[in-house]
Amino acid sequence: MSQNTHTLYLFFEDSIKLKLGQLVYQYLAAGSTEQAQRWADKLGGPDLQALWDAGWFNPSVAAEPSLLRLRFDTSTHGDLPLLALETLFRHGLQAAVLEVFHGQVGETERMHFDAGQWVSRQAFFALHPQWRAVVEPAGEGAGDGESACSKDPARPLPVARLRQQEAARKREAQEAAEAFVEMARAMGKSGKSPVQGLIAVLLLRAGFKGLVQAAVFTVVTVLLFKGLWLWLGLGVVLAVVLPLYYIVAEYKELQGDDDGSADGGTATAMAQR
Repeated sequence: MSQNTHTLYLFFEDSIKLKLGQLVYQYLAAGSTEQAQRWADKLGGPDLQALWDAGWFNPSVAAEPSLLRLRFDTSTHGDLPLLALETLFRHGLQAAVLEVFHGQVGETERMHFDAGQWVSRQAFFALHPQWRAVVEPAGEGAGDGESACSKDPARPLPVARLRQQEAARKREAQEAAEAFVEMARAMGKSGKSPVQGLIAVLLLRAGFKGLVQAAVFTVVTVLLFKGLWLWLGLGVVLAVVLPLYYIVAEYKELQGDDDGSADGGTATAMAQR
């Protein structure tokens, strides 16, 4: 069974909080919540349910002079430990690096956190150059210094907001999957192909995309340039042409090059999405 392996490099503000964090996680990994709560109270009283997810398995905890290394496995659909990081940043955590090995595709990603924010790799090591050798194996990131496995934000993002975005994305994906299942069931009862129903949805989406682009073009040109009726007329033309263009392009992509295997081409296009 495929799984994801998470490694958290946790850098605390001082050695005392590092030791307390070590004790909390060692007892949590051992299943001793009473002892874990005892040391969590000394750390400032974080909620144990926020620090530990029931979906984590094969945990290991190792303390080093400058950091706490927490490793655990999850399913391929398991959440990132963002709630744990958000909580720890309120209780003595200074910085962290999250490394995730995606067993299904054999790829590794890293995310870097500082002062409660998700930051870029470059920004992280500019602030903490002493931790580069700890986090990255020897020889990694050679050349231009950029790490191919680093997942960076466009700008620093609070962990709390990142967690909310991830939850919203997961919820939307779940709702989309449930909606497709319901559509497939309804079409199955009516004798219609669910694939054809999905094609209709994708074509409508393509047409709406063209309509939105035409509307944006019209508004921008009317506001910025002279010739109101010229731009309105052109906007009306685009409102007809662009949706048709995107619908035709989408239809050709869904059908594929082989006209005799429409369902196969559609399935391939769906898989690519």
